[in-house]
Amino acid sequence: MASPDPALAGAAAVALTGLAEAYRPRPVTPLMPWRFPHRLVKPYVVTARGRSWDDEMVASARVTAARQLEFDDAMGALGLGVVVLHLGDDGVSLVVQSWAKDFQSRLSLFSGLEVDDLRPAPTGVAPSVWELEVLSHERSSYVHHILNAEVDVESWLDDALDTRPAPKLDGIPSGT
Repeated sequence: MASPDPALAGAAAVALTGLAEAYRPRPVTPLMPWRFPHRLVKPYVVTARGRSWDDEMVASARVTAARQLEFDDAMGALGLGVVVLHLGDDGVSLVVQSWAKDFQSRLSLFSGLEVDDLRPAPTGVAPSVWELEVLSHERSSYVHHILNAEVDVESWLDDALDTRPAPKLDGIPSGT
């Protein structure tokens, strides 16, 4: 491993090394788009190792997200959004992003111990590295299919990030 910059000596270097050693990618599962009156949403679920989700959890997250999206609409959202339900090691987070006018987006975060007790996250909290992976993909998808194209909403909806491991077929080596 490369040594960190001398400016990051001591505790900062130890913290970075610990983070690097502990980081593991998490599977991102795209869900079927949510279609509301005047709004289309691309929902995702991100899961830490050992966590699983079900339709009931997604339905609960959808209720929270829908309330935020209605507020975003009143604040100038353009009708396209992304929702990330993240089942982490120490709780649950929900990221709600709406594309808005003037090339802006509205971003709201919710957190809780379980999906059914999500509350607005404390001021200053930002998306995690796993949630940012989805948001980064979605920014590129929005630019490519909406801003750089002829507003191809169906292609935007189809362009979903999916990082789940490929299923292994019995008797067939992976990658063939």
